[in-house]
This record gives sequence, C-alpha cells and structure tokens, in this order.
Amino acid sequence: MVAGARQNYASRLAQDGLDLIEGEAHFTGPKFEGSHLLSAIGRIPNTEALTLEAAGIRLNDHGFIEVDEYLETSVPGVYAMGDVKGGPAFTHLSYDDYRILHANLIGHEKASTRDRIVPYTVFIDPQLGRAGMTEREARAQGRAIQVAKLPMSAVIRAVETGETRGFMKAVVDADSGQILGCTVLGSEGGEIMTMIQVAMLGKLTHTAMADAIFTHPLLAEGLNTLFAMFDA
Repeated sequence: MVAGARQNYASRLAQDGLDLIEGEAHFTGPKFEGSHLLSAIGRIPNTEALTLEAAGIRLNDHGFIEVDEYLETSVPGVYAMGDVKGGPAFTHLSYDDYRILHANLIGHEKASTRDRIVPYTVFIDPQLGRAGMTEREARAQGRAIQVAKLPMSAVIRAVETGETRGFMKAVVDADSGQILGCTVLGSEGGEIMTMIQVAMLGKLTHTAMADAIFTHPLLAEGLNTLFAMFDA
C-alpha cells in the first residue's frame, strides 16, 4: 500500500500483467507490477437537473450543496443530507445525517455534525479501518500528540491464524491522554477500529485501554499492547 501515490505510466506486461510507474514526470518513481489496474476518478453530484439556483441554494465549486453544521442550506428551512452535500460518501454517514435532521426538525433539538467521529473501512485484504484524526491531521492542527504503532505480528491471535500482515496505530493527545484517532490494517481491521471508536465516544484515555481486560486470545487483546506503548 502506497499512500499519496500518483500513477505516471502504465504498460502491459507480456505475462498478462501490468507494469506501473509512480511519479510526477520522467518516469523516475518506483515501479510496481500487478494483474489489474483500477482507476477511481471520483464522483460527480447529480444536482444539475435540480436547478437549485432558482431557489437560491448555493453549490460549491464541485457542484455539491453547501450546508452548515445543522445541514441547513443557504436558504433557511431547506436542508440537504447524504452524498448530495459532499464530504465522505458513506451510507453510515447518510444515516447519521438523518439522525441529526430528525432530532432537530421533529425533536426540536440542536444536534450538529460538529466533532462527530466518522469511521470507515476499506474491504481490501486485509481490512483497513480508520476513525478520527490521522497523525498528519493532528500535527497540522498544531496539537501535541503521541503516536503508537503495533505490527500485527505482535498480536497473538494474528500469529495463531497466520494472518500477521498490517498494524494497529493510535494517535492520542499528549496532555489529556484522549484518543484522537486510529488506523487498523489487518484481519478484521474494521471491527478492531470500531472498538477504538467506541472508546473515543466514551472519552476513554489510552491508560484505560491499556488497563482494560480483553478476552484471550482475541485480536482485540492487541489493544492492551498498543495502548501500553504510550506508558512505556
């Protein structure tokens, strides 16, 4: 897995495969071989036919409907939810948009998208699960952080099942010990990430996770080792 890569050149190999070169120019980047090439070109919002400008509803430069933290558009009393408003295009995020609008319009609450933890899982092999801030995002905000990273080869269950590819990674606030984000690449990475997400929702510290009792020998037991690294 190469993060932030840009494909420069692709050619077909004689033995039914692909030869890819990463880089900006002159084909100087690292070379990879593979069997298939999937090109993800992004999504275009289906808003043009709605003629939203007639209602005074603003779109952003990419054609998505602009909303505030309460999902209200530029026209008071008109709301947008789901993929049409831009941002991560996840089904579970659309469900949460509905929760917010139902709470506010039916329950007369002040639910907001502010500070909500948005998780996602990429169903590759092994799974990639992520929630909260990345290390890069936390540093970009000027936060004082600590980072711990545990290879799956150090997780007993992963060794038992013979699936030791990947890692667990956590980012915590250096002052409060609060968990800011996590990434889990490994067997059932999405499930393990969700356990950390629940801990984040409960505002548990890294010490609480390190001291928690997890069933032996589950993959979750690796969380003890991961979070104990902060106190080492």
